[in-house]
Amino acid sequence: MSQKSARQRSLEPAPDQEQAQELLERSRDPARVMALTDGVFAIIMTLLVLSIQVPKLAAGETLKTAFLLDVWPTVVVFVISFVLTGLYWVAHRDMFNLVRGVDRGLVWLNVLYMLPVALVPAAAALLGAYSHDALAIRIYGLLFVLIALMRLALWYYIGTRRHLLIEHVSPRTLWTGIFTSIALILVYLIAILVAGVAPYLSLGIYAGVPVLYFIGITFLRRLAPKGSLERDFT
Repeated sequence: MSQKSARQRSLEPAPDQEQAQELLERSRDPARVMALTDGVFAIIMTLLVLSIQVPKLAAGETLKTAFLLDVWPTVVVFVISFVLTGLYWVAHRDMFNLVRGVDRGLVWLNVLYMLPVALVPAAAALLGAYSHDALAIRIYGLLFVLIALMRLALWYYIGTRRHLLIEHVSPRTLWTGIFTSIALILVYLIAILVAGVAPYLSLGIYAGVPVLYFIGITFLRRLAPKGSLERDFT
């Protein structure tokens, strides 16, 4: 009887092993990474409104004139930037819905992903003040190219480390994320290239990105097999 009890005790994990296992599971929990990312996106989307300033009227100038010349461009840029930032939050949410655990590399890659995202309010303020300037338009586009590149890097990272993903994530799902990132990069590059000769067209392309993304995701959802994870993409 004593031998049987001793053998059972030897099979039970030691308290130190249980603590180590619990610490390992907590360190791999993606919840804190997602909470930090959600907080950063919420702050950035709130800060965007600060670029809209009450106009100061010059002598003989009406509020209508000041609004059209000074405020209206910043309002347009605010709407474009807010929707684009929201688009990348939605895309990040879709990606991390597939992740069951994180490692050191994914944590730091996610931090680097938020670096260009945090610069969106500054780029939006610059573009709002100089909406006709090709350089301001190109800086804005380059920032979103960087964001899309970091999103592409995240997709590649989790796609090559399947142990970080939930079960039943198909290669098709991963390729959908990679394809949408590459498509967005190409669209931003087109907007950057035409900024010098057609600044309004460039701004129109930026404004059209969320529409193109929504249409593309809707199309992919309808083509996806029934029960596949792509049908949950938003």
